[in-house]
Amino acid sequence: MKTKLLLFNLLIFSQLVSAQEIFFKAGINLTSYSYSSSAENQILKLKSKIGANYEIGYQENFKEKFSYQASVTLNQFNSFSTNEVKTYSWNTTYIGLKNGIEYVLFKNQKNLSVELKGAVNLATIIDGKEEINGVIYDIKKLPEFKGLFFQPSIGLDLKYPINDNCIVNLGYNFSNAFKFSHPTDEKLAFITNQIQFGLHFPL
Repeated sequence: MKTKLLLFNLLIFSQLVSAQEIFFKAGINLTSYSYSSSAENQILKLKSKIGANYEIGYQENFKEKFSYQASVTLNQFNSFSTNEVKTYSWNTTYIGLKNGIEYVLFKNQKNLSVELKGAVNLATIIDGKEEINGVIYDIKKLPEFKGLFFQPSIGLDLKYPINDNCIVNLGYNFSNAFKFSHPTDEKLAFITNQIQFGLHFPL
């Protein structure tokens, strides 16, 4: 009975799935830090700064316009601030695991498609530096930077198959990375606009 049920489930799944792909993406992040603290002297006017992003993953395409993606991500979330006395700069790198869904909004006869996507990335810091007037400090162990960040995102992808073996992808994502728990009164979030260029390879 269990064998028959397993075979039935595999049959249903095979009817839903139409193709699989692997993909590689890279691009830029424009990140703003959202920072709050009960200490008034910690208030800084934080400004956006460019960083890089990289992603490698697997995509399962379903027949009803939906697809599922699972990937490993590498994101730089950077920012800076200045006042009359000091210049501050933050450069951080986070590694994450991302799961997402895409839906085809439009596809023409040449298979150029526009796709809406939503995803959640779970990320943790692997490198972090703070620079104050030219002096560099390691910040990856600071409570506000370490720990697990929850990063929901929404975006659009433009895809075009250049041949049977390769699909090019230009995408935009908006995300907010934050933590649910804070060991101190300092709270930090990364609000990011992301541009990506990618290559998809059907299997």
